[in-house]
Amino acid sequence: MDKSAYFFFFSALTLLFGACDGIADRQEGLLNLVLVDAPPAYDSVFVEILGVDVSMNVQGRESTQEVFFIPYELGNKQVKVSDLVGGEVLLLGRSPLPVGQITQLAVRLGTRNFLWERENRYALNYADGVSEVVVLPLSLNIETGFSYDVILDFDLEKSIQTISTNPLRLNFTPSIDLVIPGNLGEIRGTFSQNQLRPAIFAIANGDSTSTHANSSGTYLFRLPEGTYTLYFDPKNQNFLPDTLLNVEVEAGETLTLDRLTFRVRP
Repeated sequence: MDKSAYFFFFSALTLLFGACDGIADRQEGLLNLVLVDAPPAYDSVFVEILGVDVSMNVQGRESTQEVFFIPYELGNKQVKVSDLVGGEVLLLGRSPLPVGQITQLAVRLGTRNFLWERENRYALNYADGVSEVVVLPLSLNIETGFSYDVILDFDLEKSIQTISTNPLRLNFTPSIDLVIPGNLGEIRGTFSQNQLRPAIFAIANGDSTSTHANSSGTYLFRLPEGTYTLYFDPKNQNFLPDTLLNVEVEAGETLTLDRLTFRVRP
């Protein structure tokens, strides 16, 4: 999750709540979409993000579901998602919405997705049958005068599958988790070997979320309250992976772990 970067609208982040200028004077609430990511062990990953459709039951018009599109406003919509780690966030979009209940988000992606490994660029083509629209169920009541943050956590470890290694061919199956702040806690940590780009997995109840360290060796998770196993993959055959059991995450609290040094493989 943090995975660490946000798109307001599209998370792991400093989130702001409260009334915004002018919002309280209208029958509207403000929705901020935040994007975060957990990039894989490649030099960089770019994903084209067009925006998000917000499906709502508007107060007073509940019989008809309405859809509001929040675009990613920048002209170049290819987002370097692999930089969204260690607390880096990106405001994907924001828009006032009428009072009512959000029932679903649908993230619209483009086709210009790719990654760099060393000096080589590889296309990220959608796997057969995979849509460019990622649908995320959500139940969120919008009230007048309030600002709401929604974290979209783009997990690249789950999204990119290697089909062959020689030549390298990849499939793209976008995996995005949706998180509403409020019951989240943080796990922070660092690595001593800054030259590595390890993947860190937080595992609970048979599922996992992942993130990576930034260039200074720092990583950050924002997770629901619970007990997790952390698995550290150095992404380098010269070093051994590591595991940390029974890591307790408490809502509203930050747990700072000791600096980790990967052991050299014998």
